[in-house]
Amino acid sequence: MAESLKVRVEHEEKITPAADNKPPVNSESWTFHAGLARAMVRYSRYLNRPPDFTGNYPSLPNSDTGIGLDGGAFGNWYRGNAIRVIINDKDIFAGQPATKIEWREGDNGHLRLEWELEEGRSVALNFAVPDDGHAVCLCIDLALNALKVNSLNIQLTCYPGGFGPAYGIPSHRWVSTAQNQAEVPQDFSAKVFPKISFDANGSWIFYADKFENRGSLGLVVLPEEKSAGEIALSSYGVGTILNYPPETRQIHLSFRAYSIVNDAARKLFVESVNEERERLKSASLWQQ
Repeated sequence: MAESLKVRVEHEEKITPAADNKPPVNSESWTFHAGLARAMVRYSRYLNRPPDFTGNYPSLPNSDTGIGLDGGAFGNWYRGNAIRVIINDKDIFAGQPATKIEWREGDNGHLRLEWELEEGRSVALNFAVPDDGHAVCLCIDLALNALKVNSLNIQLTCYPGGFGPAYGIPSHRWVSTAQNQAEVPQDFSAKVFPKISFDANGSWIFYADKFENRGSLGLVVLPEEKSAGEIALSSYGVGTILNYPPETRQIHLSFRAYSIVNDAARKLFVESVNEERERLKSASLWQQ
């Protein structure tokens, strides 16, 4: 009898026809089933290239289109638009849809989205969901050839604690790293929301909401990749910008999500960071 799959991948796709001089919309999702755990990657974009469309329209015209995470608390990474890659101030995903998409199930679940660019360059997102289902791992491959890179950053959007403020529910956003922390309480009265820096030697960021006390998120990075940046808080969405050295050609991230109360989630997350860093560097995680 064949060995059962540790991680199954369920794919769904919906195409909305072109209308009102806009291209068709392709919305896809990949659900990774790892035991009782479930994580999902979503990708919604306009098919703005021939043969689907011949006019002039962006692939991602707004902040509700793009690549996001879903499935329980992972949805707080924002199912619509959690991850952007910006090279020389150009949003790689906004201009055109991915040209290649592949996925595979097995000991780990894998999904690869690739953007073929001009002059043989490419950017690829390689997602891996381990068999414990506790993380969505990401390896970004940058095949930029002789391109002169002046700036390279990853932009992340999340809503720790959920989307309650959009429906009139109070919030108390809170972000912490090993070096800094900031919060936006219910009675926040300053005119400018706080930002905190992320040190190039840092390895984790924890996002939470003290009012909801659940639905917190964690991000693990590799310190050797030198991702200095900042986290911008608000009473709703939280934006993270990670700036990488121009010579960077591979980036590793691990996205975590928790349904348990904040204190327990933060303790569990921080205690797991070193192990998660090693997993991100493990060749077996990324084997296709």
